[in-house]
Amino acid sequence: MILRIILLSACIISSSCIASSNEWKVYIQRIEQADNKTLHAFPGKINNIGDALDDAHTEELTTALSMALIKDPISVINATSSLDKSTDALKQRFGTSMVCGMPLITHANQMEIEEYFAKAEPVLERAGTRAAECLRNMRDTIDEVRQETIQNPAK
Repeated sequence: MILRIILLSACIISSSCIASSNEWKVYIQRIEQADNKTLHAFPGKINNIGDALDDAHTEELTTALSMALIKDPISVINATSSLDKSTDALKQRFGTSMVCGMPLITHANQMEIEEYFAKAEPVLERAGTRAAECLRNMRDTIDEVRQETIQNPAK
């Protein structure tokens, strides 16, 4: 019985356990939906689990933040901006600069990237000065992607 309690406790504190559970799926859905309460708590959550997430879960979370960005850019920028200032590079992975750099490009094709940008650009333009830097970053990223596509067309 004691061993079971120890294992359960380890699982509860382990981010890999959280990341593989149904809780993780619900958390990702809340992020994607730009749930205000979830976004508000985001920096604290990252401070607790951010450095323990593997690449797959990191990509899933940053992609969810990208989806939330087009629903509520100011809340996402507010939730992620403090992580840009972190001295921990593993926590910086979830900062505004990463989200505005369109992390979905790691697994999306050119058409999906263009579709995302077409949705994000007008939303960020309407979001005012807080979103202006994000939009500049996103435009720089899309320009790089387009340039690379021109230089290295698919065969």
